Amino acid sequence: MSMQHLADVEVYTARSLREALELLSTGTRLKVVAGGTDLIVQLKSGALPKADLLDISRIDELRYIRFEDGVLRIGALTTFMEIYRSDLVRRHAPILSEAAFTVGSFQIMNKGTIGGNIVNASPAADSLPPLYALDAEIVIAGPRGERVVGIKDFYKGYKRLDLREDELVVEVRIKPPGDGYVGHFFKHGLRRGDAIAVVNGAVLIDLGDDGTVRDARIALGAVAPTVVRSPGAESLLIGSRLTKDVMRRAAEAVLKDISPIDDIRGSAAYRRELSVNYVFMTLYRIAREAGVSA
Repeated sequence: MSMQHLADVEVYTARSLREALELLSTGTRLKVVAGGTDLIVQLKSGALPKADLLDISRIDELRYIRFEDGVLRIGALTTFMEIYRSDLVRRHAPILSEAAFTVGSFQIMNKGTIGGNIVNASPAADSLPPLYALDAEIVIAGPRGERVVGIKDFYKGYKRLDLREDELVVEVRIKPPGDGYVGHFFKHGLRRGDAIAVVNGAVLIDLGDDGTVRDARIALGAVAPTVVRSPGAESLLIGSRLTKDVMRRAAEAVLKDISPIDDIRGSAAYRRELSVNYVFMTLYRIAREAGVSA
Protein backbone atom coordinates (compact mmCIF):
# COMPACT_ATOMS: atom_id res chain seq x y z
CA MET A 1 0.00 0.00 0.00
CA SER A 2 1.53 3.33 -1.05
CA MET A 3 2.09 6.21 1.31
CA GLN A 4 0.46 9.57 0.59
CA HIS A 5 1.93 13.00 1.30
CA LEU A 6 -0.66 15.24 2.92
CA ALA A 7 1.13 18.58 2.49
CA ASP A 8 -1.35 19.75 -0.14
CA VAL A 9 -4.47 18.82 1.81
CA GLU A 10 -6.65 21.77 2.84
CA VAL A 11 -7.71 21.77 6.48
CA TYR A 12 -10.79 23.74 7.53
CA THR A 13 -11.20 24.37 11.26
CA ALA A 14 -14.61 24.76 12.87
CA ARG A 15 -14.96 26.30 16.32
CA SER A 16 -18.67 25.63 16.76
CA LEU A 17 -21.18 23.00 15.69
CA ARG A 18 -23.02 25.58 13.61
CA GLU A 19 -19.82 26.49 11.76
CA ALA A 20 -19.01 22.82 11.13
CA LEU A 21 -22.45 22.14 9.66
CA GLU A 22 -22.20 25.24 7.46
CA LEU A 23 -18.87 24.02 6.07
CA LEU A 24 -20.31 20.55 5.41
CA SER A 25 -23.29 22.05 3.58
CA THR A 26 -21.13 23.91 1.00
CA GLY A 27 -20.94 20.85 -1.24
CA THR A 28 -17.18 20.48 -0.77
CA ARG A 29 -16.33 16.87 0.04
CA LEU A 30 -14.65 16.97 3.44
CA LYS A 31 -13.38 14.24 5.72
CA VAL A 32 -14.17 15.06 9.33
CA VAL A 33 -11.26 14.69 11.75
CA ALA A 34 -11.45 14.88 15.54
CA GLY A 35 -8.65 13.06 17.39
CA GLY A 36 -7.20 11.81 14.10
CA THR A 37 -5.98 8.52 15.58
CA ASP A 38 -7.70 6.52 12.82
CA LEU A 39 -8.29 8.90 9.93
CA ILE A 40 -4.81 10.40 9.57
CA VAL A 41 -3.21 6.95 9.59
CA GLN A 42 -5.64 5.76 6.92
CA LEU A 43 -5.01 8.81 4.75
CA LYS A 44 -1.23 8.55 5.00
CA SER A 45 -1.23 4.84 4.20
CA GLY A 46 -3.49 5.27 1.19
CA ALA A 47 -6.27 3.18 2.74
CA LEU A 48 -8.50 6.20 2.12
CA PRO A 49 -8.28 8.54 -0.88
CA LYS A 50 -6.73 11.93 -0.20
CA ALA A 51 -9.34 14.51 0.78
CA ASP A 52 -9.59 17.94 2.35
CA LEU A 53 -10.26 17.85 6.09
CA LEU A 54 -12.72 19.45 8.46
CA ASP A 55 -11.10 19.68 11.89
CA ILE A 56 -13.79 19.68 14.60
CA SER A 57 -11.42 19.09 17.53
CA ARG A 58 -11.92 22.63 18.88
CA ILE A 59 -15.70 22.40 19.21
CA ASP A 60 -15.84 22.32 23.01
CA GLU A 61 -19.64 22.11 23.03
CA LEU A 62 -19.31 18.49 21.87
CA ARG A 63 -17.05 17.47 24.77
CA TYR A 64 -19.05 16.52 27.87
CA ILE A 65 -20.47 13.72 30.02
CA ARG A 66 -23.82 14.41 31.67
CA PHE A 67 -26.60 12.48 33.34
CA GLU A 68 -29.94 14.13 32.66
CA ASP A 69 -33.51 12.84 32.95
CA GLY A 70 -32.31 9.28 33.50
CA VAL A 71 -30.05 9.29 30.41
CA LEU A 72 -26.25 9.26 30.22
CA ARG A 73 -25.21 11.72 27.50
CA ILE A 74 -21.69 11.72 26.06
CA GLY A 75 -20.55 14.38 23.60
CA ALA A 76 -18.98 13.06 20.42
CA LEU A 77 -15.62 14.75 21.12
CA THR A 78 -15.24 13.24 24.57
CA THR A 79 -11.97 11.32 24.73
CA PHE A 80 -11.61 7.77 25.95
CA MET A 81 -9.47 8.97 28.86
CA GLU A 82 -12.33 11.26 29.92
CA ILE A 83 -14.79 8.38 29.59
CA TYR A 84 -12.55 6.03 31.57
CA ARG A 85 -12.09 8.56 34.38
CA SER A 86 -15.76 9.59 34.55
CA ASP A 87 -17.61 8.61 37.73
CA LEU A 88 -20.88 8.97 35.80
CA VAL A 89 -19.79 6.40 33.21
CA ARG A 90 -18.48 4.01 35.86
CA ARG A 91 -21.79 4.27 37.71
CA HIS A 92 -24.21 4.04 34.80
CA ALA A 93 -22.28 2.21 32.03
CA PRO A 94 -19.28 0.42 33.60
CA ILE A 95 -18.73 -1.85 30.60
CA LEU A 96 -18.09 1.27 28.48
CA SER A 97 -15.57 2.45 31.07
CA GLU A 98 -13.80 -0.92 30.84
CA ALA A 99 -13.69 -0.68 27.05
CA ALA A 100 -12.34 2.88 27.13
CA PHE A 101 -9.27 1.64 29.00
CA THR A 102 -8.41 -0.86 26.25
CA VAL A 103 -8.53 1.30 23.11
CA GLY A 104 -4.74 1.56 23.00
CA SER A 105 -1.90 3.46 24.61
CA PHE A 106 -2.51 6.38 26.96
CA GLN A 107 -1.68 8.69 24.06
CA ILE A 108 -4.53 7.15 22.04
CA MET A 109 -6.87 7.35 25.05
CA ASN A 110 -6.10 11.07 25.39
CA LYS A 111 -6.64 11.82 21.68
CA GLY A 112 -9.21 9.32 20.44
CA THR A 113 -12.86 10.35 20.73
CA ILE A 114 -15.98 8.23 21.05
CA GLY A 115 -17.53 9.97 18.04
CA GLY A 116 -14.51 9.20 15.91
CA ASN A 117 -14.54 5.57 17.02
CA ILE A 118 -18.21 5.30 16.07
CA VAL A 119 -17.89 6.97 12.65
CA ASN A 120 -14.69 5.11 11.73
CA ALA A 121 -17.03 2.11 11.75
CA SER A 122 -14.44 -0.58 12.32
CA PRO A 123 -16.13 -3.85 13.38
CA ALA A 124 -13.23 -4.16 15.84
CA ALA A 125 -13.86 -0.77 17.50
CA ASP A 126 -13.69 -1.21 21.26
CA SER A 127 -16.53 1.17 22.14
CA LEU A 128 -19.08 -0.59 19.94
CA PRO A 129 -19.80 -3.90 21.75
CA PRO A 130 -20.65 -2.04 25.00
CA LEU A 131 -22.80 0.42 23.06
CA TYR A 132 -24.63 -2.47 21.36
CA ALA A 133 -25.16 -4.23 24.70
CA LEU A 134 -26.43 -0.99 26.25
CA ASP A 135 -28.80 -0.29 23.33
CA ALA A 136 -27.20 3.13 22.89
CA GLU A 137 -28.60 5.81 20.62
CA ILE A 138 -26.62 8.05 18.26
CA VAL A 139 -27.62 11.71 17.96
CA ILE A 140 -26.95 13.16 14.51
CA ALA A 141 -27.05 16.86 13.59
CA GLY A 142 -27.49 18.25 10.10
CA PRO A 143 -29.14 21.02 8.10
CA ARG A 144 -32.54 19.42 8.71
CA GLY A 145 -32.06 19.44 12.50
CA GLU A 146 -31.28 16.59 14.87
CA ARG A 147 -32.28 12.96 14.56
CA VAL A 148 -31.71 9.97 16.81
CA VAL A 149 -30.77 6.50 15.52
CA GLY A 150 -30.38 3.27 17.47
CA ILE A 151 -26.83 1.93 17.41
CA LYS A 152 -27.80 -1.24 15.51
CA ASP A 153 -29.62 0.78 12.84
CA PHE A 154 -26.73 3.21 12.44
CA TYR A 155 -24.54 0.52 10.84
CA LYS A 156 -25.84 -0.72 7.48
CA GLY A 157 -22.88 -2.99 6.67
CA TYR A 158 -19.11 -2.85 6.60
CA LYS A 159 -18.16 0.86 6.79
CA ARG A 160 -21.71 1.80 5.71
CA LEU A 161 -23.43 4.29 8.01
CA ASP A 162 -26.79 5.99 8.32
CA LEU A 163 -24.98 9.32 8.07
CA ARG A 164 -25.22 11.83 5.23
CA GLU A 165 -22.24 13.85 3.98
CA ASP A 166 -23.66 17.05 5.53
CA GLU A 167 -24.29 15.50 8.96
CA LEU A 168 -22.24 15.00 12.11
CA VAL A 169 -22.53 12.56 15.01
CA VAL A 170 -22.84 14.87 18.03
CA GLU A 171 -23.82 12.69 20.99
CA VAL A 172 -24.19 9.19 22.37
CA ARG A 173 -27.18 8.51 24.64
CA ILE A 174 -27.39 5.57 27.00
CA LYS A 175 -30.34 4.72 29.20
CA PRO A 176 -28.68 2.78 32.02
CA PRO A 177 -29.98 -0.74 32.58
CA GLY A 178 -31.53 -1.60 35.93
CA ASP A 179 -29.68 -2.30 39.17
CA GLY A 180 -29.79 -6.06 38.61
CA TYR A 181 -27.54 -5.88 35.55
CA VAL A 182 -23.92 -6.99 35.78
CA GLY A 183 -21.46 -7.27 32.94
CA HIS A 184 -17.96 -6.98 31.55
CA PHE A 185 -16.09 -6.03 28.39
CA PHE A 186 -13.47 -8.38 26.95
CA LYS A 187 -10.78 -7.99 24.32
CA HIS A 188 -8.09 -10.16 22.78
CA GLY A 189 -5.41 -8.05 21.13
CA LEU A 190 -1.92 -8.71 19.88
CA ARG A 191 -0.38 -6.34 22.41
CA ARG A 192 -1.50 -3.80 25.04
CA GLY A 193 -0.86 -0.77 22.83
CA ASP A 194 -2.58 -2.27 19.79
CA ALA A 195 -5.88 -0.49 19.14
CA ILE A 196 -7.19 -3.29 16.91
CA ALA A 197 -8.82 -6.29 18.55
CA VAL A 198 -8.64 -9.82 17.21
CA VAL A 199 -11.93 -10.37 19.05
CA ASN A 200 -13.74 -8.15 21.52
CA GLY A 201 -17.16 -8.11 23.11
CA ALA A 202 -19.47 -7.20 25.95
CA VAL A 203 -21.71 -9.37 28.10
CA LEU A 204 -24.51 -7.82 30.14
CA ILE A 205 -26.77 -9.95 32.33
CA ASP A 206 -29.81 -9.10 34.48
CA LEU A 207 -29.94 -11.52 37.38
CA GLY A 208 -32.99 -12.02 39.55
CA ASP A 209 -32.77 -12.53 43.31
CA ASP A 210 -32.96 -16.29 42.79
CA GLY A 211 -30.07 -16.24 40.32
CA THR A 212 -32.26 -16.69 37.24
CA VAL A 213 -31.27 -14.68 34.17
CA ARG A 214 -34.02 -12.18 33.39
CA ASP A 215 -32.24 -10.53 30.44
CA ALA A 216 -29.04 -11.19 28.53
CA ARG A 217 -27.17 -9.08 26.02
CA ILE A 218 -24.07 -10.40 24.26
CA ALA A 219 -22.30 -8.33 21.61
CA LEU A 220 -19.15 -9.30 19.70
CA GLY A 221 -16.75 -7.34 17.52
CA ALA A 222 -14.21 -8.25 14.83
CA VAL A 223 -16.20 -11.36 13.90
CA ALA A 224 -18.57 -9.97 11.24
CA PRO A 225 -18.85 -6.94 8.92
CA THR A 226 -20.36 -5.03 11.84
CA VAL A 227 -20.54 -5.63 15.57
CA VAL A 228 -23.28 -8.21 16.20
CA ARG A 229 -25.51 -9.28 19.04
CA SER A 230 -25.98 -13.01 19.61
CA PRO A 231 -29.72 -13.70 19.90
CA GLY A 232 -29.03 -17.43 20.06
CA ALA A 233 -26.86 -17.12 23.15
CA GLU A 234 -29.14 -14.52 24.72
CA SER A 235 -32.32 -16.60 24.36
CA LEU A 236 -30.59 -19.65 25.77
CA LEU A 237 -29.55 -17.73 28.89
CA ILE A 238 -32.87 -16.00 29.60
CA GLY A 239 -34.90 -17.97 32.11
CA SER A 240 -31.94 -20.15 33.08
CA ARG A 241 -29.49 -20.15 35.95
CA LEU A 242 -25.79 -19.60 35.27
CA THR A 243 -24.65 -23.19 35.61
CA LYS A 244 -21.48 -24.27 33.85
CA ASP A 245 -23.50 -26.29 31.37
CA VAL A 246 -25.78 -23.35 30.52
CA MET A 247 -22.82 -20.98 30.18
CA ARG A 248 -20.95 -23.41 27.97
CA ARG A 249 -23.95 -23.95 25.68
CA ALA A 250 -24.60 -20.20 25.51
CA ALA A 251 -20.98 -19.54 24.60
CA GLU A 252 -21.10 -22.14 21.83
CA ALA A 253 -24.36 -20.63 20.55
CA VAL A 254 -22.57 -17.44 19.47
CA LEU A 255 -21.05 -19.42 16.60
CA LYS A 256 -24.40 -19.25 14.79
CA ASP A 257 -24.41 -15.45 14.90
CA ILE A 258 -20.86 -14.60 13.81
CA SER A 259 -19.06 -14.80 10.46
CA PRO A 260 -15.36 -14.12 11.03
CA ILE A 261 -12.78 -13.94 8.26
CA ASP A 262 -9.09 -14.68 7.94
CA ASP A 263 -6.84 -11.63 8.09
CA ILE A 264 -3.38 -10.58 9.21
CA ARG A 265 -4.37 -10.64 12.90
CA GLY A 266 -5.90 -14.11 12.99
CA SER A 267 -7.80 -16.82 11.17
CA ALA A 268 -11.56 -17.25 11.14
CA ALA A 269 -11.18 -20.51 13.09
CA TYR A 270 -9.07 -18.75 15.72
CA ARG A 271 -11.70 -16.01 16.08
CA ARG A 272 -14.48 -18.58 16.49
CA GLU A 273 -12.52 -20.34 19.23
CA LEU A 274 -11.72 -17.05 20.97
CA SER A 275 -15.36 -15.94 20.81
CA VAL A 276 -16.60 -19.09 22.53
CA ASN A 277 -13.87 -19.03 25.17
CA TYR A 278 -14.20 -15.36 26.02
CA VAL A 279 -17.99 -15.44 26.28
CA PHE A 280 -17.78 -18.46 28.57
CA MET A 281 -15.05 -16.88 30.72
CA THR A 282 -16.98 -13.62 30.98
CA LEU A 283 -20.20 -15.39 31.96
CA TYR A 284 -18.25 -17.40 34.53
CA ARG A 285 -16.73 -14.20 35.94
CA ILE A 286 -20.16 -12.58 36.18
CA ALA A 287 -21.58 -15.64 37.95
CA ARG A 288 -18.76 -15.69 40.50
CA GLU A 289 -18.95 -11.94 41.18
CA ALA A 290 -22.74 -12.19 41.63
CA GLY A 291 -22.33 -15.06 44.07
CA VAL A 292 -24.23 -17.44 41.82
CA SER A 293 -23.23 -21.09 42.12
CA ALA A 294 -21.73 -22.07 38.80
